[in-house]
Order: sequence, then C-alpha cells, then structure tokens
Amino acid sequence: MAGNDSSVFMHSQLGTIDLVPESRQPHRIRKRLNRRSRVSTATIFIPNSNDETPEEHFPLQTLYTRTSQPRFVNRYDSREILLVIDGSCINNGGISQPPTGGCSFAYKGTGRSGLAAAFPFSAGQGDGGTVGFPLEQTGPGGEHYAASSNRAKLRAVIAGLEFREWQEEGWKRIVVATDLEYVVFGATRWLAAWVRRRWKTRKARQVANRDLWEELHGIIDRLSHLGTEVSFWLIPSRSIIKHASSLVQDTKDVARKAATVYDTSTEEFTRLCGIEV
Repeated sequence: MAGNDSSVFMHSQLGTIDLVPESRQPHRIRKRLNRRSRVSTATIFIPNSNDETPEEHFPLQTLYTRTSQPRFVNRYDSREILLVIDGSCINNGGISQPPTGGCSFAYKGTGRSGLAAAFPFSAGQGDGGTVGFPLEQTGPGGEHYAASSNRAKLRAVIAGLEFREWQEEGWKRIVVATDLEYVVFGATRWLAAWVRRRWKTRKARQVANRDLWEELHGIIDRLSHLGTEVSFWLIPSRSIIKHASSLVQDTKDVARKAATVYDTSTEEFTRLCGIEV
C-alpha cells in the first residue's frame, strides 16, 4: 500500500509532516452527537471585498510575533488566517471501478501562488505549503466508506484544521475557503438540524458521512473552547474570483493529483501533523 511504510515525510527545509494512523493514536472516546448534545457550529465568513481573490484578501506574510512561518493573513485583521481546501474523486459514484479520492489543503502557498506541494504519503515528493493526500478507505472509527467528492472535501477540512495547533500561534479565527455548499452550510447551518432529526435530512434520508461530521464538530468545539473561531468562506463555483485565484486552482490541482498518484487508497484513517512548518 503506497506510503504506509513510512510514518514521517521530511521536508527538505521547512520541517516534517508526521503521519499517525488511527491505530497508533492513544485510545480516545469518539463523541457521538445525539438529540441531547450541544452542537457547536462554525460561522460564515463575509469578505471585506467581493472583488478580492483569497490570496489578495489574505496575502502570504510572516508575522514573527506569532510564528516564523508564513501564513495567509487577513489584510484587514491580522488575527485571522486562511486555509484553502479541496477534494476530488475519480469514478465518483461509479460501480464498474471503485472510486478513489484525493484531498488537499493550502496553509502557506502552493505552485504559482508560492511554494510547491507536498505529498507526504509518497516519500520524496514536493516541499511546500500545500498538502495532498489520498482519501482513506476507513473513517476515524474504523468503518469502511466508499469515496466521494463530498467526503474528500470534508476530509480535507478536518486535515487542515488539525494539521497544526493553530491556537498556539495566537490566531483568533481560522477561515476555511471552499467552493462546496455541502461543507459550508453543513458546518454552519445544517449540522444542528441533522442531529435534532436523529441524523436525517429534511427528506428523511440518512445523512452521509456522519463519522466525519462528528469528527469536524469535535475540532470546531475544541478550538472554540481554546479561543479560536472557525469560519467558512464559500467561493461560488462559477464566480470570477474562483477562476482568477491561482491559489484556489492550484489547491484543486493538488487534490486531483492526490486522487491519482497512489496505486491504491490508503486504508486506515491517518492524521497529518505538521511540525515546524
């Protein structure tokens, strides 16, 4: 299986990405959400200007009072940073061939936007501020799930938010940019309603990807208690700024490559931990 023979991918200059399969995690109890649970939801990010691309609104810069590494920092509020995420799925919904997914998140530059991409499950590839990785065959609880585009993008959000202890760098808000309404509205509006309806949609259908939604909820809730807000910025699929943004396009390219660069999808849910990056 590609990449599972090495637990650490070394950046040539910027640090390491530690790969920690779920079976190597200290035992922890997964918080399941039910009708009695208090649901923490994220907020919607409203840009100061609708004409600015993500990299214009959040230019890449280094604030040494927070970290020696560059971040996409809000030009209107230096307490906020940006993560751009994407996901891709080959044979999405296919039957004749199993679908395979790829995920990506940019946290300090990629390709034409800054630095090259890193593919930590494939040793020796890349060195930079965007990470691409395969969508695992199992979720955090060990159950198997078919790959889908929605699942890949949701998984990318989780990976980006837990990649670093962002609150320790002093950021008051993490803005996650994506073009998928399913992720944005799910995290900010629909999640609480799904839980109240016992994980059913308004049409009484079972909510997909419950395991990842509960995982994301735990991260949002934890960051909130530590003083860091999570917001989502919806970049409309057909908007001018999406197509004008090299950062958004590069992140999408990395997700597509991650879906094809591995012979098989990684089986076990694996956490990516950035160290000195």
